[in-house]
Amino acid sequence: MELIDRTHDRLPAPTPDRGRSASGFWSVAAVYALAMLGGTLPVPLYAFWAADLGFGPFATTLIFAVYAVGVVVSLLLFAGLSDRSGRRPLTLAALAVVALSTATFLMAGQVVVLLVARFLSGLATGVVTATATAWLGELAGPGNARRATTTATAVNLGGLGLGPLAAGLLAQFAPAPVHLVFWLYLGALVPAFIAVAVAPETVADRQPARVAVQRPAVPAGSAGRREFATAAAGVFAAFAVNALFASLVTSFLHDALRVTGQAVAGGVVSLLFLAALTAQLSAPRRWLESRWFAAGALVAGVGLLVAGLWLRSLAVFVAGTVLAGAGSGLTFRRGLGVTAELAEPRRRADLNATYFLAAYAGNVVPALVIGGLDQAFDANVATSILAAALIAVIFVPAVRNRRHPA
Repeated sequence: MELIDRTHDRLPAPTPDRGRSASGFWSVAAVYALAMLGGTLPVPLYAFWAADLGFGPFATTLIFAVYAVGVVVSLLLFAGLSDRSGRRPLTLAALAVVALSTATFLMAGQVVVLLVARFLSGLATGVVTATATAWLGELAGPGNARRATTTATAVNLGGLGLGPLAAGLLAQFAPAPVHLVFWLYLGALVPAFIAVAVAPETVADRQPARVAVQRPAVPAGSAGRREFATAAAGVFAAFAVNALFASLVTSFLHDALRVTGQAVAGGVVSLLFLAALTAQLSAPRRWLESRWFAAGALVAGVGLLVAGLWLRSLAVFVAGTVLAGAGSGLTFRRGLGVTAELAEPRRRADLNATYFLAAYAGNVVPALVIGGLDQAFDANVATSILAAALIAVIFVPAVRNRRHPA
């Protein structure tokens, strides 16, 4: 594979008058939500696999991290291809990988199989996030950028939030906890394939796909690059906070509070994403436009999460979950809006891929850092060190852009 820079490529522009039907827009939104839901379905099930396969916290951390690595690889290699070969074929290919990942989970009898399943899930997620976000923007049509951005954020966060809740409930109250949920998900993918196959294509004059390692796309102009860099740094911090939370939930509930119900674990994980969804849908416009509301909520949320660990208080931990989720949602929504505004029509998926690359890089870092710090420190001390570093990262983009208000 070669390293290429596509900044000056002459690409076919998306056709502005095609694919504006409401059914196409909402079909793509529903498939986007379903794909994101699949990415978090395994979260409440790690305890079952750990007991059955005999692995410990390090393997759980590795399984979590390999998903984000899959997303990053996908964003570097495949996510921008839909600008050239079309939204529909790339989304269909991603759904095929989702189905393969789901089938792999059903066959999981060794840790290595779980790693393969999570990596495949990450590959599909990277393509879907960049491609479906661009597709929704084109299906919404000129003048409806806010609607497209709000919908993309809602289905992304809503799908992520519903995954652990659905898996947790099925694991606790239905038979075959690590199998039934994936059989049901495979069934749900059938209408998803049909919906994508009939959705309007928005890329004209499609070209054969050429896979190559892509340099991250950036907007034209110094002001645009500065604004986009701030959005990317913000979403990196937000996803890092999400990853920190996800790495804490299971052990905190099980070890500190002796809570073993998978429905509870799934519900607490879902709470983070549902708080993010609620915040970005209901927050006043000035909150969405301000960097400080999101940064303040993230910092307060991280502080309460760590305090909940030290105090062994579920109430404090949940309060931190809600605040961290709200800050994450506001940050994600604002950054996606900036990305949509700055993206060139011919490189919409490319710039989305860069934005999500920053986001999922934030997902990888906490898992790796916590894994390393745990070898030298008590778990609470290690978490506190990482939390302090994240608070610094959260404030960097906000303080830096105080001199460059949006």
